[in-house]
Amino acid sequence: MNPLDISPDATSSHAAWVFRAWLLAVVPSLLYFVALAGVGADALRPPGRAPDVAFAGYSILAAPLLETALMLALARLLEFMIPQRRRVRIVLLAAILSLAHRIGGGWHQVLASLWPFLIYSMVLTAWLARSPRAAFVLTALVHSLYNATLFGVGVLPLLLTVAAWGL
Repeated sequence: MNPLDISPDATSSHAAWVFRAWLLAVVPSLLYFVALAGVGADALRPPGRAPDVAFAGYSILAAPLLETALMLALARLLEFMIPQRRRVRIVLLAAILSLAHRIGGGWHQVLASLWPFLIYSMVLTAWLARSPRAAFVLTALVHSLYNATLFGVGVLPLLLTVAAWGL
């Protein structure tokens, strides 16, 4: 079954959509980061200084809401410009949002965000025809869970180190 062809119906569970999309976004991303860390090219950790509550709040709550609002507006524009090409709209939406991550990082950030934004774009596009509100909420939830997972995985070694040293 092609996930880009899935359309929600009356029996579609919101929780099931969020869970499946989150898994589809996070598992390949974690494997990508593990592979990069394995060759010494990167490490899965928050940027710069030690993470704080404000950074966590922004990453897990604010960024997904802001980016999903932007995605919704762009999705509507693409829907108007390319009405019959759903897959093209999904890929373009993901590419545009990934390229926007170049501002906060390098090309690595663009590549790292392309896959999850492809999944977010798929969820948003699939639900948009049925309910713009559901499309927004479900996409923001998937994005938030994704960021929380990466944040948790990135912070876990730091927390274990602090606990081990009794700091």
